[in-house]
Amino acid sequence: MTKQHLPSLNLIRVFEVAARRMSFKDAADELFVSPPAVSHQIRALEENLGVILFKRENRKISLTADGKRYYLHVKRGLDLINTATLAVRKEKKKRRFVINTLPNIASLLLFPNIHEFQANHPELNIQIDSDVSRIDLQNSETTIAIRHECGNEPELTYHPLVKIALTPICSRSYLNERPRLRDGDFSDCRLIKISSDTYQWPRWQTQWNLLPETSNELVVSTVQASIEAVKNNIGVAMGYLPTAYQFMRTDDELVLPMPNKVTQHGECFLAYSNDHAGDEVIQAFHEWVAGIISQKWSGKKS
Repeated sequence: MTKQHLPSLNLIRVFEVAARRMSFKDAADELFVSPPAVSHQIRALEENLGVILFKRENRKISLTADGKRYYLHVKRGLDLINTATLAVRKEKKKRRFVINTLPNIASLLLFPNIHEFQANHPELNIQIDSDVSRIDLQNSETTIAIRHECGNEPELTYHPLVKIALTPICSRSYLNERPRLRDGDFSDCRLIKISSDTYQWPRWQTQWNLLPETSNELVVSTVQASIEAVKNNIGVAMGYLPTAYQFMRTDDELVLPMPNKVTQHGECFLAYSNDHAGDEVIQAFHEWVAGIISQKWSGKKS
């Protein structure tokens, strides 16, 4: 079977103008070509399609039934192309603002609230990349990063955002069924662990000399998954403070069984290249995200 090739966009454009103006001469004027050139290209399009598009009567032209149908589709298609082109040009004028952040911060803070920052900075094309790995800020399109721990990189500027700490978290009903958990007795508990952070439980256990005598564990992939498991009374997870306060604010069933046994687990920083020092947009984002952290992660008594 012979493959049918689409007519060139130039032929389609000539047809659209001629059909809209209902005159080969007027079409030629709009396209800055001669009337014979328009007539020649229309015939080439008709040969390509195998249909007659125009009735030629003396000095007048009119669309055939096939021509009318084709014009409706062509106009719709060219309008879509025009709209897409304008959109791309508009986006190109916007400044790309790429944020690399930890998955927990992305889902809890940025995704639900970034529209506020975007509204104040409509000139930005904001992109959020959620990743546990550290991006190379010097050799990537990333503008800023929110990182756990400050690196030894003299070419980068670091601003502290929030200190992170660890303490167990569970549901109120789970704790009521296991009151000895308040004293650090995990013998009747299931530990919920996060696969991407294997140091959380050992670090906390070592500081407080509480080594759970249990092999009953559930391993999940994210902080959110561990909280969902806690809500369903599956076990006790290691809570990250102050992010755990955000979960506790929306669910009164979540409690800290040992609120006084808290272990420091580093600090989150805003990082960017020294080349961007003094950038007003980055400074505005720093102030905005610090305000969101203060608002959403304030402490709550359980």
